[in-house]
Amino acid sequence: MRKLLIPAAVAVVALVVAGIAFAANVYTVDGNTKPHGKGSAAKPLPVSLEFDYTVADSNSANRGIPVNKYFIGAEGLITTPKAFPSCSGGETAANNPDPAAAAKACKKARVGGGIIKALIGARNQQTTSLNCVLDLNLYNLKPGNYGQFGKVGKSGGLAIRLDADTPAPPSLDNKYKGQCLAAQHAAILATYHRVKIKGVPSDELRFTVPPELLHPAAGLDVTVRDVKSTIAKRVAKVKVHGKKTKVGFYSAVGCKGGKRSIQVTFVSETGQKSPVTKDKKC
Repeated sequence: MRKLLIPAAVAVVALVVAGIAFAANVYTVDGNTKPHGKGSAAKPLPVSLEFDYTVADSNSANRGIPVNKYFIGAEGLITTPKAFPSCSGGETAANNPDPAAAAKACKKARVGGGIIKALIGARNQQTTSLNCVLDLNLYNLKPGNYGQFGKVGKSGGLAIRLDADTPAPPSLDNKYKGQCLAAQHAAILATYHRVKIKGVPSDELRFTVPPELLHPAAGLDVTVRDVKSTIAKRVAKVKVHGKKTKVGFYSAVGCKGGKRSIQVTFVSETGQKSPVTKDKKC
């Protein structure tokens, strides 16, 4: 079971919940692939993927509404998780409460990482928040049923590993990575699904944030404000149309025109569904 540890005083304050009027979240999305190129199904182009997004409230004074569901994809980018080392999504590996043990168990399965910046505060006090700067590691997951943590199908997925310890940092500066109001050592299991973006086959990463991560105590909300992540270019050989071909963990297999559409659908806890798109060079 995931556990978050928060100071007792904050937990008490969080229990005092009054009705407030929420505004709506606003989002930005950005990203990039290297090297640039369209690629094709017959000749995939292994690439690295940089992916960033921000969340804010339409009232800039507010913290914003927690987002609990994400659908993330990029036009013509597909994955080949089975061609690379993977690790378990359970407590012996990606969800080990000991970050050092998790990192050791999933060392060969690490495909990327980054930083997550979030605000934590009482639901009835939108303008008052404390800071959380999480260390992000991304691990290639072995398909399987991981009980309370979720299931990973044959298409594979990523463990979104989050780590930080108290105390809360004074700001969201990068130098405070690994510090948070609530100690956090857990992974969210995200799964890949083949879809079409602008008519081009693409793999979409989908995940739901567990309630205990969004609400570490009754009346307390966690709102992610900024995420920066990179999945490295990794190359392996697999059979494509009967021929041994180089593929990446992410590979480009197509792109309409000269721009690649990066898209995310955010779903907030109030049910606000927001598809956001950014076009970048193929």
